[in-house]
Amino acid sequence: MFNSEEAKLFSVRAAQGLCSHAYIVDGEEGIGKLDFALYCARTLLCTEKSKPCSYCESCRKALDNNHPDIFVIGRDKTASIADVREIIRRSGLKPNDGEKQIFIVCNAGKLRADSQNALLKIFEEPPESVAMFLLTESRSSLLPTVLSRGQRVHLDGMTDRELEETILNQYPNLDSATLKQVSEMSGGNLSKAKKLLSKETAATREKAEKLLFHVLSKNSYEVCAILAAPKHKREALQALLTELAALVAEAQKQKYYVKSVYLPVGGECAEKLKSAGKRALASIGEIALNGLASIDNNANLTALSSQLAIDFLRAAAK
Repeated sequence: MFNSEEAKLFSVRAAQGLCSHAYIVDGEEGIGKLDFALYCARTLLCTEKSKPCSYCESCRKALDNNHPDIFVIGRDKTASIADVREIIRRSGLKPNDGEKQIFIVCNAGKLRADSQNALLKIFEEPPESVAMFLLTESRSSLLPTVLSRGQRVHLDGMTDRELEETILNQYPNLDSATLKQVSEMSGGNLSKAKKLLSKETAATREKAEKLLFHVLSKNSYEVCAILAAPKHKREALQALLTELAALVAEAQKQKYYVKSVYLPVGGECAEKLKSAGKRALASIGEIALNGLASIDNNANLTALSSQLAIDFLRAAAK
C-alpha cells in the first residue's frame, strides 16, 4: 500500500547496517504506515541474505502475524500509559527468536504527553536489541523531544503505476477511464481508492446526485426526504454532505473549464448542472461544507437537516 521506494531504501540501509533504533513514520490515513512498519520488521528479523525473503521461518511467522518479537500497539485504540510501560518492561527482555524486538505504536500522535514522555526512556537509552516505529498522520502531534530522537520516514503512497496495477488486481473488470479517475483522486492511497470503488460510496454518491438534482429543481419535498433518509446518523449525513460538496466543486471546475478528475455525473443531474448558475453552485457548496462543520457540534440532527434543506433551496433560487 505504501510507496515501494521507501521500502527499498530501508532494505538497502538494513543490508549496510545503517538502521536506526527509532523511526517516526508519518503519512495520511490509509497510506500504509502499518504495512511499511511491518515490512521493516520483517527486514530486520529475516535470516536470509536478501531481506525480507518472505520464505524463512521468521518471515513466515511475521506474515502470519505470529512473530513473538513483533509487537503492534494501539491498532484498535490509542495506547495508554500502561501500554507504554509494558513496552518499556518488554524492551528489557531478550528477544524470543531473533536478534531484535520490534515495537510498532499505531496512532502515536494521539498518545498523551505523559505516555510520549515515558517512551523517551527507550528513545534516549535504547537496548541494542530493540527497534521502535511510531506511526502518526502528522509529526506535529508528537512532542519535540520525541521528534528529535527518531528518524523520520514520510510516506507519500504508491506511484500511479503501482496503484493502478494493484487496483486492477483486485478489480479486474474495472474500465480504464474509471481506473484513471480513481487513481488521480486517491493520490497513491489504496485505502482511498478502495473506498471510492466501494458499494457504500457508490450508493452515497448516487444519493448526493439525486439531492443535487432536486435542489437545482427546487423540489422541496424530495430535498427534505433525502436529507432525512440517513435517519439522522451523523456518519451517514457526513458522507452525504461530503459527496455533495465534491460534486459541486467538480461542477464548478467544469463551469470554469478546469480539468475534473471526479467520477462523472450522469443522467438527469448532468443535464440539470448544465443550466445551473455559478452563483447557485457556489452557495450550495458552501452550505454543504458549513453543514459538515456543524455536524459534530449539533446534537439535534433533525433540526440541522431541516435547516440544510431550507438553505439549499434558497441557494438554488439565486
